[in-house]
Amino acid sequence: MGYEVTNKPKFSLQISSVGYQNLIKNTLGDKKLAQQFVADISTVVGNNDRLQQCDAASIVSGGLTAYTLHLPMSPTLGYCYLIPYGNKAQFQIGWKGLLQLAIRTEKYTAIGTNAVRESEYLGVDKRTREPLIEFKNAVDLDEKIVGYMAYFDMCNGFTKTWYMSTEEIEAHAKKYSKSYVSGKGTNVWRDDFDGMAQKTVLKQLLSKYGLLSPEMQKAIQYDQAVVDEDGNPEYVDNPNEEEKEEKTISDEDAKQLFELAKEHGGVNKVKQVMLEFGYKEDTPSNEIKEEDYNAICEKITSDEVIESA
Repeated sequence: MGYEVTNKPKFSLQISSVGYQNLIKNTLGDKKLAQQFVADISTVVGNNDRLQQCDAASIVSGGLTAYTLHLPMSPTLGYCYLIPYGNKAQFQIGWKGLLQLAIRTEKYTAIGTNAVRESEYLGVDKRTREPLIEFKNAVDLDEKIVGYMAYFDMCNGFTKTWYMSTEEIEAHAKKYSKSYVSGKGTNVWRDDFDGMAQKTVLKQLLSKYGLLSPEMQKAIQYDQAVVDEDGNPEYVDNPNEEEKEEKTISDEDAKQLFELAKEHGGVNKVKQVMLEFGYKEDTPSNEIKEEDYNAICEKITSDEVIESA
């Protein structure tokens, strides 16, 4: 079956239309900035044959998302991308883009992400479930990468590290990217697994524990989405919208709850605490809302004695 031949006008002609010009000017609010946007996005599209086949509206909307976040669209820089998916272009943040947005908040004294090799991963702390990682001065590039980690230190003294094994990363990719599973079309997971793995672990860390500026919230919400002309995200490559995952705690947090239960009053105390927060006694730990997690942990570890019902 051959490709369908259409008479669709070139992107350079479509973006020159009055409608698109007004949309760009009204969104960016500055004539010179609008002109720069047209030049930048025309270059991105001109260098990508598959992107040239995409709907112009999705290209412009995705590009405007990047511009309102003040992130360069050039794929060689790695801050964000316009990824062809079928005949639509989806906006996708890169790990460098997430890092840049976090730095802008001026709330982090240190933040980063790294691949972890086999001899560097030492397991997890039995009490905190924090990953135990010891990086070497000299990296053996031939040594197997077993996972990826992200970390941050905040100005208020709070620190956090997040780790995902390569198996967990691959499971995440299969769950949230249909193109990764099918192996068809443009696939950044296939073309840059290392970069996507670093982005995934950093995004997980910031989403769960970081201080998120409005820009960071927008970047996470619109990641991997086709943006329509009204600015609404549609997750065409994502059969499980990312927001659904963020509503409940991770498997790692569920494990920590189990450890806390053993150390502080056992199962009965945990059940009573769960009831106080509106959950059933038999609610699976991985169905606990993330917004309740820290308060539940604090209640479990308190010295207050809860009598069995």
